[in-house]
Amino acid sequence: MQATASKTSTTDRDALAGDLFALASYLMRRANVGTFNAIAELDLSFTQIKALCALETDPATRSVKALAEDLGVSLAAMSRAVDGLFERGLVGREEDPSDRRMKRVQLTEDGHRVPRMLNDSRLSALSELIGSFGEEEAAALQGALALILERREDIAAYRPPASAARR
Repeated sequence: MQATASKTSTTDRDALAGDLFALASYLMRRANVGTFNAIAELDLSFTQIKALCALETDPATRSVKALAEDLGVSLAAMSRAVDGLFERGLVGREEDPSDRRMKRVQLTEDGHRVPRMLNDSRLSALSELIGSFGEEEAAALQGALALILERREDIAAYRPPASAARR
């Protein structure tokens, strides 16, 4: 009897994983259209966008070297990326007080707008999908997500600010 219950549970979880994959794939494709359009308008390199998003998640100033290491790019590539971001006013740059050879960077207010704009593009695709749900579907999804987010703070940490979710 135990083996049957275990087998059913595994099969149900496999089906659930497949269904969740379908939803995630749909959402990524829908969100990517707007996100890629926003990226094209920004005229930034992929390394520059990665740097802005990394700096957004960690508001402390970071050295160019640490940023390069965190993002898996060469120091030269990150230095060029930061130079371009600095010229556009998206990052501030200053000498490290303990080592003047090292430059530390942080986002400017304009720099904060870029990751927010990209997130808004992604969120609009989700809002569009949720808007297509009936009341019962929306309530069921909200209940299921509440259960997950209560137990998984690491996932809940990605919630957008309330003002962004209402746009």
